[in-house]
Amino acid sequence: MSPKISVLLPVYNAEAFIAESIQSILDQTEPDFELLIIDDCSTDNSVSIIESFQDPRIILYKKKVNSGYTESLNWAIDQARGAYIARMDADDISLPQRFEKQIYFLEQNSHIAICGTDAVVEGSSLKFNYPTEPKAIQAHLLLGSSLIHPSIMGRTDLFKQFKYDPLKEPAEDYDLFTLLAAAGVQLANLNEPLLIYRVHSNQISKVQNQKQVVSAQQSMLRMFRLFDCDQMRYPNEVVLSYIWPTRVSSMEQLKAGLAFFEQLEKCKHPFSKKQVSKTLRVKRYNLLKACVQQKEFGTIKASFFALQHLGPSYWRQILKLSQ
Repeated sequence: MSPKISVLLPVYNAEAFIAESIQSILDQTEPDFELLIIDDCSTDNSVSIIESFQDPRIILYKKKVNSGYTESLNWAIDQARGAYIARMDADDISLPQRFEKQIYFLEQNSHIAICGTDAVVEGSSLKFNYPTEPKAIQAHLLLGSSLIHPSIMGRTDLFKQFKYDPLKEPAEDYDLFTLLAAAGVQLANLNEPLLIYRVHSNQISKVQNQKQVVSAQQSMLRMFRLFDCDQMRYPNEVVLSYIWPTRVSSMEQLKAGLAFFEQLEKCKHPFSKKQVSKTLRVKRYNLLKACVQQKEFGTIKASFFALQHLGPSYWRQILKLSQ
């Protein structure tokens, strides 16, 4: 008989955390799961620690070649027998009722494909503050990832259909979420911390930060391409310079970027109008913040906050400041 949940747990040199991570899964109040652990040729004691657990729900696969985190996830997706797939990382801790509450939510909301949760962050003052409703998450993906990857649970058939893109590692989660959102798939978050998320120096996202940025830029671009705007006028490299600004070297560039965001307000798009207005406001502010001339930035920033209550028309007034 197939289990209700297949838990995907990739491991690489996680001896400091893996025992606690596994135990947190075994302690779940929802016991009907298989735990697929994929070791990516660890050189520490991770495998020995994993093998010390005798629970029959644990299935350990030891890869013969170190091929990366995303390949591990895709292998496990292929093997998954459960109706749902739950993600877990080797350095995090799932609180006991996590699976029970996510299963209940997904069974009560058949239109939701993937459900994440909030998390308590250990080792940092970071707070995720991600939205919970599908429309809000869809718009928030214009800013960045909107679900905590090791907290998610979703329907297995969807994971088998889409999978992860190894070329997008280590931002494969944001890539998957934007791919799903662009396809009209609905995502949600529980407004409850059901995961302890550890931040430490060995995490993938810190080691490969530049690669992560490049991948995330392409995922963000995918979301902005859902706006029905003139792609000849706004090719990918131009759009990226506005939505992921690293520096703004001229007032002309700034004005063009602000005009682009104003144009998006008028375009057809699949987002909630209210949510997208909030999101584009953040993008406009980020563009202003990228101004290299601090004096000009101070002037425009003050006007930005003073004019917010005017709605979309306030951007025309901001543009006048730079003329």
